[in-house]
Amino acid sequence: MKLQIELTKFYTEKDESRFFMALREISALKSIQGVGRSLIIDFELRGLGRDSLFELIGILSRYQINLKPLGVLAERSKFAWLKDKSWHWYAGMFDQ
Repeated sequence: MKLQIELTKFYTEKDESRFFMALREISALKSIQGVGRSLIIDFELRGLGRDSLFELIGILSRYQINLKPLGVLAERSKFAWLKDKSWHWYAGMFDQ
């Protein structure tokens, strides 16, 4: 599954490197493609589990990247738990 995210400003080259290094540590990641100030991140959904998704949410949150693109994952029964309003990301992911 491909998700497009809009990047924010990185403060240094090492800051940017750490961001991409953290993304690449997610085992379900198949590829990353830059398009202007956006990234298209391709994941193998079978390999994307709860822990991996927590990591992705954490990385994007740390860099203040909009979580709304991840909301489409909640349409799949495997990730329906994303819609639980008690999670800290709910408002940012579902604009509520």
